[in-house]
Amino acid sequence: MKIAAALLGACLLLTACEGAPATPPATPQATQNLRPADTIVPSPTADPAAVSWMDGFCSAVHGYRERTNREAGTPQPSPRSIAEAQKALSATLGGIAARTGEAVDKLTALPPAPVPLGETVRQGFIAKFTKARDRATEAKVQLDRAKPGNEASQDPAAKAVEQAQQDVDGTYDPVGAFTASPELMTAAATAPGCKA
Repeated sequence: MKIAAALLGACLLLTACEGAPATPPATPQATQNLRPADTIVPSPTADPAAVSWMDGFCSAVHGYRERTNREAGTPQPSPRSIAEAQKALSATLGGIAARTGEAVDKLTALPPAPVPLGETVRQGFIAKFTKARDRATEAKVQLDRAKPGNEASQDPAAKAVEQAQQDVDGTYDPVGAFTASPELMTAAATAPGCKA
């Protein structure tokens, strides 16, 4: 009987525990505002055609800049005569014409841009590089036609060098001109040629 009474007491105790409300679990109110779905925004996937186009565009512009820096960094001996200065100036003009011409060729060879802004920017860059190329080419032709040692021929040639450099102002950052196009900016972020 004592065992039956003890079992009955234990059952009543268990039943009382089950019926009594336990301390409610803490509600995760503080963490509800920090769910990963709310804080992580998936990054847009770049269109492969846009990436390829931006890679070609950036490579053409960075190629011009890198070649210019490389050629400008090569030390040249100081000319010892007017004739030597004339040759050095002719070589400088030839270098500008070659570099800008190469940029024009590469930009022209690109397929149509995937968005209208890309085409607008490309045509603007082509116009700048073409102007510099044509200016340097014409000045070199005029300088090379002058009699060796003709000091007067050097002033227009030197001005043409300066103007050709001004013609390409604003072409050193190929990506900055595309900030109004999220598609091209996303493409630029993954295009190898845009990481210079």
